[in-house]
Amino acid sequence: MVEAQISSLSQDIRSSIAEDSSVPRNVRSNVVTGLETYLLNKQDDLDLRVYSTISVLEEQINDTNIPQHARTRLFEFIRDLEGIVRKWEKTAE
Repeated sequence: MVEAQISSLSQDIRSSIAEDSSVPRNVRSNVVTGLETYLLNKQDDLDLRVYSTISVLEEQINDTNIPQHARTRLFEFIRDLEGIVRKWEKTAE
């Protein structure tokens, strides 16, 4: 179930950030690299994957050239990722 949520969220991030030509190329590239390196790497623990991805997304939010709509979406994705970890931590207890 968690992996399905991660996969869905990853697709949402790709479609709204990585495929948006109004977002600077370096931001799009960094977001995709973050997804592929961290979030979708099933060899690492879920919390490490999510928090590493959040770190990458937070770096992109601080890019001065990012459009406001993309910045807002990144904040929403961070919130969603944090929600996934909270649910996962509760089930792990």
